[in-house]
Amino acid sequence: DVKRLEKRPAPPRFGTKLTEAQKERATHICLDCGYIYTLQKPFEDLDDEYTCPQCRAPKKRFARYDVKTGKAVGGGLPPIGVIVGLLAGVGGVGALLIY
Repeated sequence: DVKRLEKRPAPPRFGTKLTEAQKERATHICLDCGYIYTLQKPFEDLDDEYTCPQCRAPKKRFARYDVKTGKAVGGGLPPIGVIVGLLAGVGGVGALLIY
């Protein structure tokens, strides 16, 4: 016998809603935790030592943020080196399996 848990509704969506003023200033999002940078100082003017206030990720882990879609801009495809390396690895494994 397996004890089944009672069915419960899903919790509300995680995160906070941005105010209109914050939406105007929202330029970057942390790719690790989803923190949206909405401070007055332009993101490009921050030191390279800047870290995410939520998860301490470095500045390079931030991407441009599209307010309309609520998602990061860009990052659609991995770098060409990753694709070439992946194809070479799959080809090498295939060659080992054939011989």
